[in-house]
Amino acid sequence: MNISIIMRFHDDTPSGGRKIIYDYANYLISKGHNVEIVFLADVPYKLRKHNIIKKLAHYIDFFRRFKHQQTVSWFGLHRNAVLKAKYNFNKSSYQNSDIVIAFDYGIALHISESNYDLSKVVYMIQGDEKVYNVEKIVRVAWSLPVQKIVVASWLYNLVTEYDNNVSLVKNYVRTEDFYVSNPISNRKHVVSLINHPNKYKGTKTGLKALELVHNVFPDLQVLMFGNFQEPSNLPSYVKYILRANQDKLREKVYNQSSVFLFTSVLEGWGLVATEAMACGAALVSTRNGGVEDFGIDEKTALLNNVGDYQGLADSIISLFEDNDKRIQIANSGLALVNELTFISSATSFERILLKVARKKNNSNDLR
Repeated sequence: MNISIIMRFHDDTPSGGRKIIYDYANYLISKGHNVEIVFLADVPYKLRKHNIIKKLAHYIDFFRRFKHQQTVSWFGLHRNAVLKAKYNFNKSSYQNSDIVIAFDYGIALHISESNYDLSKVVYMIQGDEKVYNVEKIVRVAWSLPVQKIVVASWLYNLVTEYDNNVSLVKNYVRTEDFYVSNPISNRKHVVSLINHPNKYKGTKTGLKALELVHNVFPDLQVLMFGNFQEPSNLPSYVKYILRANQDKLREKVYNQSSVFLFTSVLEGWGLVATEAMACGAALVSTRNGGVEDFGIDEKTALLNNVGDYQGLADSIISLFEDNDKRIQIANSGLALVNELTFISSATSFERILLKVARKKNNSNDLR
């Protein structure tokens, strides 16, 4: 198959959602498919506000960042992956594509308004995209007559309220990349969490919870990591790791952690949580949607209501006070995420694309 993956311009920093797509791109190439990844500077669609202003801004951005779209330095893309940068989607450029994969709601809407053949379009949904735009606009995209792939069970249940052409391909953990290298039983009072400015990630809730934990365990060490600059006024027990690569995350963050704190308000899946679990950290989390596929309360995780920093703190404290319970939660979580294999997800992903392509070819044969 000739497969075109359509994404927005990137800033060449690690991203969980892009990592999944890049992984699948490598797999598809290894199976003999031709894959191009096209980065768009602008994805205009009718429902977008201030179109003229946005078009001008994206037009400037296109010339400013065009050259930087030709490479991805943080992920090892297959040598046969073709990278392109374009201003927007022009349907004439994709006439030979058997499948076009839209990376988000804006791209899906943009393609749908270009009079492109929607029977060739697959829309990848990795979270409730209302966190990025008005809910009404996102729901219009979810209602488009295209094949959709979602990454989590709760998303499947939600998206099928708007369209029934939905398939579930759960995210996975690369156990050759994330694994236990520091014995779970040896770990100290160390908690890790990700920093993100988006309010839906709940970083402030996490810091409030950790302040309460520190009051009980003054030797608490917190490892906070992220692609964004260090937040101001972090307490002295918080160490900030900026743009950690895979090896550093595994060895210096996850494998040092007794607990991984997952504080999102609304989460598509939660790759960092499953990565940490694969490295032996016990999961303490909010009930944020994505956690449902790997966080079983009192078995593979301790779950709390969204925003309940006292509950999150109490959960961490309980694991620090009961080391046997912490080890049990960590080992159960490790066993569960080790079943979320890349090959299972990748083969399911490819199978759906082949089904879409066959369906398209069969409809052409009937004409």
